[in-house]
Amino acid sequence: MAKSKKGTRGKQPTVARNGIEKWLPWIAVAITMVVFFNSLGNDFVNWDDDVNILENPNLTAFNWAAIKGIFTSDVIGNYNPLTILTFAIEKHLFGLNPTVFHVNNLILHMICVFLVYRILEGLGMNAMLAFIGALIFGIHPMRVESVAWITERKDVLFGAFYLGALLTYIRYLDKDRKAPKLVLLILVLFALSLLSKIQAVTLPLSMLCVDYLRRRPLKLGLVLEKWPYFLLSLAVGLLGVYMLSANESLEDATNYSLIERLMVGMYSYSLYLVKFLVPYRMSPLYPYEAEIPGYFYASPIGILIVGYLFYRWWKQDRRAYVFGIAFFTFNVMFLLQILAAGQGYLADRFTYIPYLGLIFMLLSFIREWMGQPRYAGAVKGVVWSWLAVLAILTFQQNKVWANGGTLWTHVLKYYTNVNTPYNNRARYFRELKDYDRAIVDYNRSLELKEKANTYNSRGKLFFDQGKVKEALADYSRGIELDPELGELYINRAAVHGMMGNLQAALADVNKGLELDPDNANGYLNRSLIYISTQDFPKAEQDHTEYLKYKPNDPDIIYERGVVRTNLGKYELALEDFNTAIRLKNTEGLYYQQRARALEGLGRSAEAQQDLQQARNMGVGR
Repeated sequence: MAKSKKGTRGKQPTVARNGIEKWLPWIAVAITMVVFFNSLGNDFVNWDDDVNILENPNLTAFNWAAIKGIFTSDVIGNYNPLTILTFAIEKHLFGLNPTVFHVNNLILHMICVFLVYRILEGLGMNAMLAFIGALIFGIHPMRVESVAWITERKDVLFGAFYLGALLTYIRYLDKDRKAPKLVLLILVLFALSLLSKIQAVTLPLSMLCVDYLRRRPLKLGLVLEKWPYFLLSLAVGLLGVYMLSANESLEDATNYSLIERLMVGMYSYSLYLVKFLVPYRMSPLYPYEAEIPGYFYASPIGILIVGYLFYRWWKQDRRAYVFGIAFFTFNVMFLLQILAAGQGYLADRFTYIPYLGLIFMLLSFIREWMGQPRYAGAVKGVVWSWLAVLAILTFQQNKVWANGGTLWTHVLKYYTNVNTPYNNRARYFRELKDYDRAIVDYNRSLELKEKANTYNSRGKLFFDQGKVKEALADYSRGIELDPELGELYINRAAVHGMMGNLQAALADVNKGLELDPDNANGYLNRSLIYISTQDFPKAEQDHTEYLKYKPNDPDIIYERGVVRTNLGKYELALEDFNTAIRLKNTEGLYYQQRARALEGLGRSAEAQQDLQQARNMGVGR
């Protein structure tokens, strides 16, 4: 291999680690842990944590059927089954304890920090520069979204496998490509990364960047040797596009023209560059404006500057800088929202891997200026001061993710004329039964934009308060706006049922389940209608359907037992009562109704014991 120039090298020699150098990666990991430690006390937030974890039907039980469901379905258009599997394991072992989920997010991020150190070292940085780079990666405020948001487990999980694959590729090149076992390991890590998040499709492009930095000739053969990786990327990429399309996530969230969407993409690219050095005005959501702001049209200037620098550095053979721009661009280009996929044009989490390219550029810049004695002291001062500022900003930003209230209140600091944060904060207040504050936010959200989902949410609030007429009006208005939203019909059915209009309730719930056959509450609501009309066979069927989604709900297992008792299915009823009591042994009614089933089976002595237990618990005295 040819000897490289300007700070890049070909095959890397083994680094002798003496004294403090061998501890540097661990120090970077430890500092990262300290900076993110306050995130461990955060709760779940009402932004995708519900659909991914709290209400995910594939997490209701941990068995082969559930695992199959995880790997054969998407979550709101995203196919990341390995990430969901980790949630399932955590929930099975520890329940819905948010601290456990946050701890594991942080552990995975710390693993990534360690891998970044080794990658930078493998790409020619000395121990101290690799330490600085790992520290930037670890404590940068743009990392907060990926670490402190439980849903973004997919970032730190895919990142760990992605960086592991990249490091293994560097080791493979170090061995002059004479270690076929490493190729297999790269493929395995790549596959695991793809199953964690679709963003991993860029790995073969990142490998080409490493090839360029290592001065491997940029010929067609260099691309062809990576055909298995490109094939995997293509397959998973097409699957991801299909799932996003099926979930309507690729539909334009705005009325922007193609030119305007290109402006959005270029503006996002430029802003990611700026936020690397100056991470200002960080928000969990950067919503689209109704009309594209005029300053977006200046974004091509930033692209032209980057393009000019890239061309100049390419001609000057300054490979570290070319590598940095190429790595960043390859890893961010599919995330620029030109197709308007998502609720915002920017997302801090999208920089998790791309910023490694900018980190490498910055380290190369530091190395050049540190080589000039008259500037070395100033460079050190600026770098360490900047790192201190990053740590403080990150520590503060962690608090934004404490709960749904703090999250959406922070968004509203910057975006007061957008309905989404009001709607989501209102939902947080409603779940706390803080109805006064919730109604204010719902009203403001609807003033800004009439949306079916907001009427649905405000209708739930009215229903919780017993204001059935107001709830009925909201559900009906929501149906006018979006007649395909099944939950609206199901919720309106509950209002009709409360008002005693069972025929209207049955018609609504049937329509709702036709539109949304996976809505567990729909089956529950319909079972109540059937019980009211004493249609016990259909009530039993709907209880069974509901329990497919929530198999450990003791109250509904008990209710099905009552229905089965009424049908004379005493053995099945007894099984239900036994299960309900095992899950929740503090309900006297469970024992009282089990006594009925036991009497039906002729087991009077046991029935009397249950009746006595019920009386001891205050039931049937």
